[in-house]
Amino acid sequence: MSDEIRLPLPLEGKPIPDDDAHLPLGDSILASWIRSICQTARGYGVEPEAILKRVGMDSSLLTVPDARFPAMNVRRFWEALISATGDELIGLKCGQEMQAPTLHGLGLAIITSHSLAQVLDLTARYAKVISTTMDASLAHDSSGSTLTLKTLHGYEARHAALLCVLAFIFRQANSLSQHAVTPVEVRIPLSRAERAEVSRLEEYFGCAVDTKSSDRATIRFAYHDVMEPYAAQNAMLREANEQVVRQYLNRVRQFSFTVRVEEEIEALLRAGESVRIPDVAGRLNLSARTLQRRLEEEGAVFVHLVDKHKKQFAHDALAHTERSITEIAYTIGFSDPSNFSRSCSRWFGCSPAAYRRRIRQLPT
Repeated sequence: MSDEIRLPLPLEGKPIPDDDAHLPLGDSILASWIRSICQTARGYGVEPEAILKRVGMDSSLLTVPDARFPAMNVRRFWEALISATGDELIGLKCGQEMQAPTLHGLGLAIITSHSLAQVLDLTARYAKVISTTMDASLAHDSSGSTLTLKTLHGYEARHAALLCVLAFIFRQANSLSQHAVTPVEVRIPLSRAERAEVSRLEEYFGCAVDTKSSDRATIRFAYHDVMEPYAAQNAMLREANEQVVRQYLNRVRQFSFTVRVEEEIEALLRAGESVRIPDVAGRLNLSARTLQRRLEEEGAVFVHLVDKHKKQFAHDALAHTERSITEIAYTIGFSDPSNFSRSCSRWFGCSPAAYRRRIRQLPT
């Protein structure tokens, strides 16, 4: 495997230092994932190379094993692909057709897993191999397991990437078990889905699909399906491929300076500590000036990153906890609850209390 993760230059064509020419510029997407999507597009009679060129993606990177594309370009690619194919659910089709080796070592680890529980666990832990914007979590209880996916820093058109992953996981669950496995529950954030689209989703997943969830996609499987041992399990191969995945993901995180800064911002917010440039710079053993310069090289601004993560923390606290609004405000760094209220009006278009009422009326 190459020690470099190759990327195209950013859209604006701004040069970057020669010694950083292989580094991701902020959030990035696995190129082989895009290669598989291109193959699906050809099945619609669409030539993806022209679309790739139009949105600033170098098609030569599709065959480079470790290559990645900037997330902003990939989002434009999804939009153009939906327009070109006329299929609002093309993410579903991509997930149906995607082969496991497409997902680097993650895919190979998945197909040698000992059970669906391990498939879900690998996906939750290493989803950022596919996309650094993909946030995944896994919850178990006595009746089953739920994989939850969310796209950070915006989202793809029609949540195509999340739908693609759910469709892929469902396909693997059935393929690896060698018999029909039906999810207990599927939720996909497609609030304006038409009845024909819902019917298509339900036909594929074999269960009712909730398209009115707020911003997360989930798939839940029953306990007996999650724990069933797979005949093709191979612990040695799975461990070897997982090691490859860990090494690759560590390089991706290391090379994407913005992602590293965001991880420190999240850690400080979770700890209820102040989030200032000197605080984050100190955690990265850098000067504040160097931190700002490196963020600028990746097109990021520190205050915007902090604001984005405060918004996410505010949403999570208002939607999923019973903490008071004043407590939430202080926890995420507001010295005055009125400032928090003004920020919520900017983020959500309403007061914290109104947003809490509104978000809790949606299925979660």
